[in-house]
Amino acid sequence: MDTKKHFAILGCCLWIMACSAELTPAQSNHYHALLSAQAEHAAQLTEALQKKSLNIVQLGDSHTAADYLTNAARVRLQQQLGNGGPGWAMPIQFPGMRLARFTYENQGWQAISSRTQASQNYALGGLIATPSIGSLMTIRTRGEPETEQTVIVSIRQGQNDEDLFVTDGNGQEILLSAQPKDNQWHFSTFNARFPLTIKAGISFQTAIGGWWTRNKNQQGVVFSALGINGFQLNQWNRWNTQAWQQELNVIAPDLIILAFGTNEAYNGVEVETVKQNLLETIARIRTASPKSAIMLLGAPESLKSTAGSCGVRPEKLTELQAMQKEVALSQHTFYWDWQSVMGGECSMKSWINQGLARSDGVHFTASGYQRLGEALADSILSLRR
Repeated sequence: MDTKKHFAILGCCLWIMACSAELTPAQSNHYHALLSAQAEHAAQLTEALQKKSLNIVQLGDSHTAADYLTNAARVRLQQQLGNGGPGWAMPIQFPGMRLARFTYENQGWQAISSRTQASQNYALGGLIATPSIGSLMTIRTRGEPETEQTVIVSIRQGQNDEDLFVTDGNGQEILLSAQPKDNQWHFSTFNARFPLTIKAGISFQTAIGGWWTRNKNQQGVVFSALGINGFQLNQWNRWNTQAWQQELNVIAPDLIILAFGTNEAYNGVEVETVKQNLLETIARIRTASPKSAIMLLGAPESLKSTAGSCGVRPEKLTELQAMQKEVALSQHTFYWDWQSVMGGECSMKSWINQGLARSDGVHFTASGYQRLGEALADSILSLRR
């Protein structure tokens, strides 16, 4: 498969020059500034690939929350560039969600999601875990044992909350707390070997937003998957903007991938509304992490019904996909054409018949996600010169 034709920086000097006669000087300067910034991002991403030190964060819906596609991309990239660590761990295990590199044991921690509870104070990812007195949690890594990791924890606590007590795989004891304890999101960093066991004391306002893990030497690839089943981009507005922007600034990914659109198409959300949400999200990401490149994954081919030769697509899907390409073009982001990788329109029934997609016409099988994730990784690797 030729992955390059499905993956590009949309926007070029010729396109800007063709439009320049219709633009005011201020608009023209804005377009040139966007193009210059994305060219710089592309160069930085190429450099990260060449140095074999690459940090990728993908945010999305159930396609991301299952961590099959992202893990296939993670494995492919790590085979080529080295294992940089298992990446982000959700704060606690959430029902129906999966991370390929982590497992959890939980006694007394509560899982809260921004998909179902809008009024909580969420950090990046929109998931939090809150303890009661004496709650225990153990986080383990799957597969081959990981080397000692640098762990960055997003945490908030009230002034009367006790520190959390962490024990790592070497028996090292660590006190974990927010500094200051002002019920705002902060970051605590320590070096540890998995598994980690976390015990809570008195914790009236304590919450964990996630665990960022990476090899101490910062070498290799880290590919973090932050997804929520059924999530739509507008639900990102339920997160604490200052908190998630600060978190992105601290993590400083080389590449941020946005993988949304399926739920919006199925739920008939007005495409203009989705467009405005997407534009606002891109602007906020660039404010928070100006050196990060951004990639949009176009919504994949999907079906509301498998009737007929091609099935019945969601009514808004074609319009939404066109909008995503338009935004990628106007904002000079990377764009990965998921539907084209599948074979274009009318491809989902073929994927179902081959055992690569599920009969719901929306989700993919493990082998289907494997194929897609490897194609995505190959597209990223194609940026190496």
